[in-house]
Amino acid sequence: MENNNLTETSTSWARRSVANRNEASRNESSRRLGARLCIVLAVALAACRDGSAPAAQSAPLPQVSVTRPMPREVREQLDLSGTVAPSATVTLVARVQGVLKAIGFTDGAYVKQGQVLFRIEPDTYRAQLTYDQAALDNANQELVRQKQLTSDNATSESTLQKAQTTRDQALAKRDMSRINLGYTEIRAPFAGRIGARAFDVGNLVGASDSTKLATLDRIQPVYVNFTLNERDANRIGLFTQPPRTVRVNVLGAAAGKGEDAALEFVDTRVDPDSGAVKLRADIANQDAHLIPGMSVEVHIPAGAPQKVLLVPDTALLREQAGASVLIVNSAGVIEKRAVITGGLYGSQRAITSGLNANDQVVTGGALAVAPGAKVQVVAAAAQGQS
Repeated sequence: MENNNLTETSTSWARRSVANRNEASRNESSRRLGARLCIVLAVALAACRDGSAPAAQSAPLPQVSVTRPMPREVREQLDLSGTVAPSATVTLVARVQGVLKAIGFTDGAYVKQGQVLFRIEPDTYRAQLTYDQAALDNANQELVRQKQLTSDNATSESTLQKAQTTRDQALAKRDMSRINLGYTEIRAPFAGRIGARAFDVGNLVGASDSTKLATLDRIQPVYVNFTLNERDANRIGLFTQPPRTVRVNVLGAAAGKGEDAALEFVDTRVDPDSGAVKLRADIANQDAHLIPGMSVEVHIPAGAPQKVLLVPDTALLREQAGASVLIVNSAGVIEKRAVITGGLYGSQRAITSGLNANDQVVTGGALAVAPGAKVQVVAAAAQGQS
């Protein structure tokens, strides 16, 4: 009996031992799995913090718009600034004193040569002319009488000379009165555009030596004044074989809208202070679109025609080392290319060295990229301004 109880006890203890071992094993497995999960989570968290986790989606490439250089044969030119000036100007003044009776123009209007512009009261000067003419007639009669007496030996030679002097003085006085009467009408010495009048009808004018009434400018033709530095002047042979014509453009106008102007004047000396020489062009200005004081562009041809590549002037990067452009190479990577520039033709800049016709020059999006960056080329219309 005791043996049976002992056997049952041993069996129960063995079963409990196995169950305990199995429970411990399960607990150990759970702890190991939990530790592994913690390690995986920690690694993932660290990777997220370090930015080393693979991105769900790659960042888009920056977009740029490009253009290809345009081959063209051009003639180098010097681009200068000029100022329009009237080909003739006159200040109209009252040369006799009197009340202003009439004004024969509208301020700012075009007037014809010989047109009466101002009329000063003529009555006083007409009366003076009549009086002086009568005095001259009397002096002529007296001179004739004295000549007759002299031929008859009835008077002295000195009396005849006195009569001659009196007659000459009367003639001069009559002529001066006639001139003053003419001054009561002020006429346009040439056709042109007149400015605003300084006095209205009814004012007394001519009380001072120089009563300015208005200013008249001749603007058909007009002059264009500009300067050229000594170095460029020598380069184009200004002092030996000056160009016959220059091209004049209104500021902001297209190159094709310009007008040829004859180079009418080259100064005889170089200004020692500025190192520049003064020049003047004569332009017909048939439609009167150029007015005095207006700023214009002057283009002077310099040298023989040459083949160049044209790119938008806005595509150039200008630095102390020189000009450059950004291009997109065959691998879609930005490169910086140094170039040598020429003249400006409208909005296009001539490139004489550094590019070829197949290069893709960046014209939009340049501010968002740098050399070495990979980019996506898009149409210019789809690309915003850089």
